[in-house]
Amino acid sequence: MIENNRMGLVIMASGLGKRFGGNKLVENLDNRPVIKWIIDITDNFFDKRVVVTRNKEVKALCDEINLECILHELPNRNDTVRLGLSSMMEDIDYCFFTPGDQPLIKKESIAKLIEKANDNPNKIVRTCYGDIVGSPVGFPKAFFDELLKLPEGKGGGWIAKNNSELLCTVEVQDEYELWDIDTVEDLKKVKSVLKNM
Repeated sequence: MIENNRMGLVIMASGLGKRFGGNKLVENLDNRPVIKWIIDITDNFFDKRVVVTRNKEVKALCDEINLECILHELPNRNDTVRLGLSSMMEDIDYCFFTPGDQPLIKKESIAKLIEKANDNPNKIVRTCYGDIVGSPVGFPKAFFDELLKLPEGKGGGWIAKNNSELLCTVEVQDEYELWDIDTVEDLKKVKSVLKNM
């Protein structure tokens, strides 16, 4: 990592899993809870990481592996962004946000995102596959204040969309890297990809 460009990661794990019909983040996926995938994939890439969740099982899992986790009861996506960023903003220069239910993104894609952010320290960086944009999404310090004051229900993607002239994208190798798990069908799709890997 380039000196003075300290990287943070907020793992967004506060969804209630309504469309899934339960807590998707602790569902078993190839002998690991769904959220453990993104935790493992992003290990050793960031100076600081935090999981932000409303789920006690996720908090317990993080405690087991000594990963900082904020347990809260606030309702909106902007709350999750604010809580995660507030916990580390004094210690980082650049912050990425990623959902806890995106298990198939590759370590190579994470490495490319960080490299792109280091090469473009004043730009917003995010993944894409062709015309489809996805997560993780990263922001330089200049956007921290705006991220802390997001409109209700909005996430970092809202800022990225409103500042498209400052956006750099990193193309992932496979479309499934951008998939997240919203439904039981999504989980089945992810399992079938893993089976064929």
